[in-house]
Amino acid sequence: MPNGFPGFDPQAEIARLKADIARQETELTALEADLLDLRRELHTFQERYDRLIKPLLDRLEIIRSVIADLEAQHSPPPQLGPAPDRPTLESSWTPPPDYVPVEEQFRRAWQVPTEREAHAPPPAAPETVTVGEPPETAIKTLYRQLARRYHPDLTTDPAERTRRNRLMAEINDAYMRRDVEALRALAGQTVDAAPVEPLAAIQARQLRQISAQLAERIDRLKADRLELINSDLMALKLEQTLARRRGRDVLRDMAERLEREYQACLDRLDELRDL
Repeated sequence: MPNGFPGFDPQAEIARLKADIARQETELTALEADLLDLRRELHTFQERYDRLIKPLLDRLEIIRSVIADLEAQHSPPPQLGPAPDRPTLESSWTPPPDYVPVEEQFRRAWQVPTEREAHAPPPAAPETVTVGEPPETAIKTLYRQLARRYHPDLTTDPAERTRRNRLMAEINDAYMRRDVEALRALAGQTVDAAPVEPLAAIQARQLRQISAQLAERIDRLKADRLELINSDLMALKLEQTLARRRGRDVLRDMAERLEREYQACLDRLDELRDL
């Protein structure tokens, strides 16, 4: 209920906001930990992929480019009639009807991130806003600062003295309740800006700002986690996890298929050199 409405209890509003912030901080901490774990898992999986698969893909790409150059050199000049059949790479190894090269399967289905992106360190976890009870010495320090700033004896203006008397009453009340958030709320105001509104209203406004900032960070982390969970690399990692339960290793299988493709390319290269 907004300030100024009949029945509005600022202390109840402050208590509700503090409870919301405590819940948000707990959720934020859990999200940060979850996101960090996911990034570490994917980083480890990416390292294994780079170790087992990437060198084979690079080697296969090189030999295929050499084969393409040799085939171009041995290609007959254009003819008006149909060109005669000549051996191709596929003739040295006949794949099954539904076969798709492993390299193409991986690149088409998973689109693994670049090496720079994959090895980039996970971003540091953002600092968590803490709204907690500080040590007793910190409360006393805040109280002394506010007393020196707002003490009624520091002004000769009657209206200003009245305002300061009211403020010191609120400061004393907050100190007696050990309400550090209320003291901090007032400490964040300048002397000139202060406090026509009650201290509780200032505190509630600042707590709302903290809650809104936490909510924004939570939404951002949720979006980051969702993007990571739905990434192609995560899908491949999950496939690897499921395969392991059945006694298979997806990356090892992929490496073996790449080795067979490389051997087929070597055979084709020998054919071209004998032409």
